[in-house]
Amino acid sequence: MMKLFQRKHQLQLVAPVGGLVVDIRKSPVKTDAVGFGIEPMVGEIQAPLAGTVTQLSPQNVTIRGTHNCEVTVQLGQPEANVAFNAFSWNVAVGDHVDDSTLLANMDLNALHEANQATTITCIITNQQPSDFEIEKRGLVSQGGVIERCKIRA
Repeated sequence: MMKLFQRKHQLQLVAPVGGLVVDIRKSPVKTDAVGFGIEPMVGEIQAPLAGTVTQLSPQNVTIRGTHNCEVTVQLGQPEANVAFNAFSWNVAVGDHVDDSTLLANMDLNALHEANQATTITCIITNQQPSDFEIEKRGLVSQGGVIERCKIRA
């Protein structure tokens, strides 16, 4: 009953890397996910929002931002047979990050040579936002606002 009266707060995600925004339904994630994908031009990946790193795996990092909203940043295709030395993380679980924090380096040349996907996806994982809107299409700069949506908190 109390959830009925919870306020909606706006969440803003920025581009973790410069590149081409892609339709998330065409990127290697589940199609009902809310988020965006970017084909990167460089391999330096920054945080899409401020928060605390809560999970870290070879190709994913989850950040809990304000209002307990969790966003997972996925590097490349998770089920791909990729040598994990193509990714190097610069953060650890418990670290506080903001949208200027360098999360990871990704060796785009090694991934291209191995014929592997390089798409960076940012997915809201623990909430179903409303009023979801992709603000930018086409080429984007690192740190530019990509997505706005409303979440209950």
